Amino acid sequence: MDVYFTTVIRQAPPSEGGEVVKLDWDSKKVLSAQPIVPTDPPVSATNTRGGTRGGRGILITNGKVLVASYHSLHSFDLDLSPLQRISNHTFANLHELCFHNHSIWATSTEIDAAVQVDEEGKTMETWWPRDDAVTATHFGLTPLKMDKEADNRTAHEKSGSWDTSHVHINAAAIAPDGRPLMLLNRFGAVIKLHPTEVYIVKPNMRGCHNLLVTKSGHLMISNTLQRSVDIFDQRGTLHKRIMLDDLAPVAQILRRLTWTRIKCWLAKHGRPHKLFHSMFLHAVSSRPVFVRGLCETPNGNILVGISPAAIIELDWKSGKLVDFFSYSDDVNVCVHGMACK
Repeated sequence: MDVYFTTVIRQAPPSEGGEVVKLDWDSKKVLSAQPIVPTDPPVSATNTRGGTRGGRGILITNGKVLVASYHSLHSFDLDLSPLQRISNHTFANLHELCFHNHSIWATSTEIDAAVQVDEEGKTMETWWPRDDAVTATHFGLTPLKMDKEADNRTAHEKSGSWDTSHVHINAAAIAPDGRPLMLLNRFGAVIKLHPTEVYIVKPNMRGCHNLLVTKSGHLMISNTLQRSVDIFDQRGTLHKRIMLDDLAPVAQILRRLTWTRIKCWLAKHGRPHKLFHSMFLHAVSSRPVFVRGLCETPNGNILVGISPAAIIELDWKSGKLVDFFSYSDDVNVCVHGMACK
């Protein structure tokens, strides 16, 4: 099995901010890699946690690997030789992608939009949760002030849309009934479209990533901050939660990075002395075992990404660890997207 995954390297210059990697899963040998850098137009690096850096969602189709950067979709052949790049005026801080028939849904996180495009990048449909009456009413949202027809690829990277109505839409999938599913990270919510329906809301999933609809019809979500994979049935009922902390290699990472975890907690919750803050906390931007990246293998297992960049293979039905691969020991190197064939 070949596994393709992308990385984001926090605190790195954008030109060195991440890559796409091809891995032979059986031998754990890296077969090839390519940097992912958004260059046209150029972007800044104001957000050290990730921001404009590295590779994001990833798809495999028709002998090609499609990888999202901040504002573009880069295509490669299966050996990761570059082929072409497409963009769209609404691509701003792209996160995860999904196929829908012969089109692609891309989540444009900076401007709170989901954009459906064809293979040339032409807009087919857009969904704006802050403008949709169902989601706006349910979550108390107000529209983002912007010109939707303008080139918004870098227009918001400094000013940002991170107000109280920011939903941080970051993943899309297609339900077994053919309806698009959208993940609102800030609310731990999954929305069904056509028509709009608030499908799942779990406050303890806030900060989550990834939507995976398996061949069995289950919906899986990377519960990033709880360090779990949450599995739902087709009614939207929580079926199972797999706690990654219970897995031996994850527990080992958490022990090794105990001090980093303490610094992360203090940076978010504590009130440390200014000297302590200047010496230690200013550089804290990466959380150990930050769960992001999810795909289904040909044999029905799942692959889950964590930081420092590593991939876990799970038998999700039993919750048991099947295999494990570590790509980096640097907690700043984070997995983002994954696909396999």
